[in-house]
Amino acid sequence: MPRPRSTIPTYRKHSATGRAAVSFYRADGTRTEVILPGKYGSKESKAEYERLLSQLRANGGRMPTDHRQDLSIDELVLKFMEHANSYYVDPVSKQPTTEVVACRDAFRPICRLYGNTSASEFGPVALQTLRTAMTTGSWMTDEERARREKSKRHLGLARTTTNTHIGRVKLLFRWASANELIPASTYHGIQSVSGLRRGRSGARETEPVVPVDAETVDKIVHELPPITSDIVQLLLLTGARVGEICQLKTPDIDRTGPAWFATLDKHKTAHHGHTRTICFGPQAQLILNRYLKADPDAFLFSPAEQDRLIAEQKRAARKTPVQPSQQNRKKQKPKKKPGEWFDHTTINNAIRRAAKRLGSERFHVHQLRHTAALNILREHGAEAARSVLGHKQINMTLHYSGIDLERAKDVMTKIG
Repeated sequence: MPRPRSTIPTYRKHSATGRAAVSFYRADGTRTEVILPGKYGSKESKAEYERLLSQLRANGGRMPTDHRQDLSIDELVLKFMEHANSYYVDPVSKQPTTEVVACRDAFRPICRLYGNTSASEFGPVALQTLRTAMTTGSWMTDEERARREKSKRHLGLARTTTNTHIGRVKLLFRWASANELIPASTYHGIQSVSGLRRGRSGARETEPVVPVDAETVDKIVHELPPITSDIVQLLLLTGARVGEICQLKTPDIDRTGPAWFATLDKHKTAHHGHTRTICFGPQAQLILNRYLKADPDAFLFSPAEQDRLIAEQKRAARKTPVQPSQQNRKKQKPKKKPGEWFDHTTINNAIRRAAKRLGSERFHVHQLRHTAALNILREHGAEAARSVLGHKQINMTLHYSGIDLERAKDVMTKIG
């Protein structure tokens, strides 16, 4: 005769998290794994283990089918992230997108504060407490706060970032409700918490992204490293996003007509089914011509190539001859290997350093798209700007271009 199945689950160590876990059968015959709160071997985890055992004994060795009250916030987040890794993927490469990282950042505070709390018991007051902790930074450890203060970073999140994080927390509970992991009433309850309003909360406000003055850009462009300078000029000429330019490859560009264009498979709104085409005029073509490569898989703009160009410029500007000992010595490996392509952080850091050397006002790369929108709108109208920027709605184009104060001054000078 087969050995009867044991109704007492084993207290064991979960391989992925290193915490305690147990597996048991529900009343409907399905098997469930539960990760216990606290560290493996802790009193907290063993107390939860005993509580589950008491439920199993009371129900003949099986957990009632309605087990939603037993799902903690930590367990809910783990289940959602498994879903996110397969759902938020690039439609072409099938690799997880930055939304996965954004969800992980948004869920870190709630796991820190409410990780052991039953997900079904998380309500509107708890969400408001979480929101306050995000804006003040009180959810962080003393060590994390010290690191932020040392790097002169804000402890609390900005109002808009807090609202975005809270939106992802609500998404977590909506997904859990749709999959019957928590009662629907839990999700409906936290929906009653509205976002923070400008001027009506103590949260930090961010500066709006506005077009940058052309003279400021011209001054800094000549102080930038060679390839970074060309990327900044392309962003101004095309109105493209920085990621769209930095990840271009030679086969992406159609050079058959007077205006070159690149239709991108990977871009910000690809998951909505939108297409994105960047057009390059004569000035942009002159820049691109210098970077076209025979290797179809190579990115046009390479950080390693820029490092080589900077080294050559330094060598050419050297006033003293290179000593034989320097020529013959082995090259030291750099502490950080250059990446395959540029990103907005690298370019922003270069702009910041150039502005500091010049004593000039600094800007960031996202402002360049706003500047391009304003320039095109002034010369060719809003519809032309919408086409170049790739917006579906004209309202978004007007948001990017902002209020053209100079045009308002000219009009009022004539009619006022």
